[in-house]
Amino acid sequence: MLNANRNREFMKVAIDEMLKSRSEHKYKVDPMVGAVLVGNDGKELGRAHRGSLRTGDHAEYTLLERMLGNMNLEGGSLYVTLEPCTTRSAKKSPCVDRIISARLARVFVGMPDPNPNILGRGIQKLINNGVEVDFFDLDLVNLIRKENDEFIKYWEEAETEDDSVPFEGPSDKEKETVEGGSIEEMSLEVIEEYLKVRKEPVDVPSDEMWTFLKRNQFVVEGTGGKLTPTVAGLLLFGKKPEDLLPQSKVMVEVEVGTKTITGEITGPLLHFREQIDAFFRKHIRHFTEIQEFDRIEVYEYPLEALREAVFNAVIHRDYSGARVHISIKQDRVVVKSPGLLLQPLSLARVRAFNAPQYSRNPRIAVTFQHMTWIDEMGWGLGKMRDRMLERGLRPPLFDTDAGYFVVTLLGEEQAWRYVRISPDYLRKMDKTPKRILGMLMDRERISTSDCARALDLDESTIRRYLRKLHDLQLIDKMGTGPKTYYVLKGE
Repeated sequence: MLNANRNREFMKVAIDEMLKSRSEHKYKVDPMVGAVLVGNDGKELGRAHRGSLRTGDHAEYTLLERMLGNMNLEGGSLYVTLEPCTTRSAKKSPCVDRIISARLARVFVGMPDPNPNILGRGIQKLINNGVEVDFFDLDLVNLIRKENDEFIKYWEEAETEDDSVPFEGPSDKEKETVEGGSIEEMSLEVIEEYLKVRKEPVDVPSDEMWTFLKRNQFVVEGTGGKLTPTVAGLLLFGKKPEDLLPQSKVMVEVEVGTKTITGEITGPLLHFREQIDAFFRKHIRHFTEIQEFDRIEVYEYPLEALREAVFNAVIHRDYSGARVHISIKQDRVVVKSPGLLLQPLSLARVRAFNAPQYSRNPRIAVTFQHMTWIDEMGWGLGKMRDRMLERGLRPPLFDTDAGYFVVTLLGEEQAWRYVRISPDYLRKMDKTPKRILGMLMDRERISTSDCARALDLDESTIRRYLRKLHDLQLIDKMGTGPKTYYVLKGE
């Protein structure tokens, strides 16, 4: 097996090949696909792109059948920029079947196919047949997505056929109908909010609205033409989805001193952001940061990182039974999501912030993308890390525990203070007030005389600096007369 650097080299070769792709349709968007095959000795055997030798031929077919059809490819590695197809016309075999027949050992996939009739099926079928599957590095995945932007948008907006073939991918739960559910359980107000974001000129309610929801698999048509909400439809737009799907409740707990306050977040996922923001704003500690002449309220954890953690939890979770748990502890926030990582994702990739977007619930995921709540290019984990580091906190931790995927955001290690000074402002501050603040950090309280002796300055000068720090609301004045002393704000 090749090392990570060699794997990356071949990923880049596949991308270079992808850029040569030739589309066979004038009025339909085709993907750009490149592939390179490497033998079990680590040497390249060949490369191809969509339409390399003949219009319409897939890159994998061209490579495996037309270019290398007479070679023994067993044990080889394929690097392909798009998930191999699982369905073709009656006269053609799907690329995933050709890969399995060639007895390749491993396949590196650039991005999952956005076609919902293929999404995840190719990857899962390879895994089910003993082929090792992994993804390209995240930065390369996003290059592929950028070049295939029109193809991705086409499938996000396309009307897909009703697929009666059982889904071979990670889960089909979000497309299941809800037992006892009816379209009366869906909120027209929430649906209208979503349609406005999508800029869909559809009346609410109307036949066009229900057609739109059916096309997006939020409702399905049963016997007699009766419409029934799917799990995704009820979760996103239900008036009270928790009544029929109790596992949709998000359980929350907050440590306050020696007590723990518990609660739950309910309602449609389209209202989840405002609820989770209100929850964090109420329970996450905050302080005032002095930046030049501005006083800014700052939360201990960046809200963007918190949102990313909990959005991922509700989007990618297993909706079969358990609930998402959010715990705010004294020194950390822990988000537990039911369900483990989907193959071929791995903890190693996630911990390296090098995992592409690959969702258990693609309908819910794409809806959050439409709401611009998550980054469709897959940079979410990296953004979470960057926001934590910008705040001077450690990167998020990822782990698994008893069937849950767990994200932990660690708080500040030093003693908590309600006022702090931005590093830029601190650098511009005069030496003496800096030294006074440093003394307060060490001693908790100081008097004018203590400060004057320690800094070897007269008391009138010290009083002037103390007044300035007090006016900036960095310190508090306590006591009166000769018993006057000063402490950091909030101490």
